[in-house]
Amino acid sequence: NNFLPFVDAKLAISKDYYTKNRYKKWITNKHSRKRAHLIRSYYDCIISTSKTINDDNSFLDCRIKGLEKKSPSIIIIDRKLNIKKNLKILKKVKNRRLFIFTENPNKSKKKYFETRGIKIILFKKMKTLNDFKNILLSARKLGFSRILIESGLTFVNFLLKGKFLENLYIFKTNH
Repeated sequence: NNFLPFVDAKLAISKDYYTKNRYKKWITNKHSRKRAHLIRSYYDCIISTSKTINDDNSFLDCRIKGLEKKSPSIIIIDRKLNIKKNLKILKKVKNRRLFIFTENPNKSKKKYFETRGIKIILFKKMKTLNDFKNILLSARKLGFSRILIESGLTFVNFLLKGKFLENLYIFKTNH
């Protein structure tokens, strides 16, 4: 429990190295998305940011026939508790644990999420590399030993700088 969990990250990028497409929902093709679902099945937890969750409105699950029960639990890093309340991922919590790690002690928001089965974990600070080390240790104490990061470039770069990542999956399109 005193060791950091194994942490990998996954990024989908365009030919010109953007992680978002203004015109289409997905950057990558159907084959890449299926591969991403398979990769998710290898982990017990996905960590993402509220910005990514709010922008993408994704389920972050495994949608391969026979592996649906391998969908990992979710930790959302949301310093200011800005997560939208009507997101798909918040409505489909079945068979998975969902946590929001935040600095915001807003009691009414905490109550709203907790009545929906989402656990809020409060941190004093969530800015520095050392703070994130504490976040990973907290994830480990929750029972997560294999974590996949699915977020944007800013957060992945932060993790690379802190040398938290073991592997980086990059899905790059020709478009």
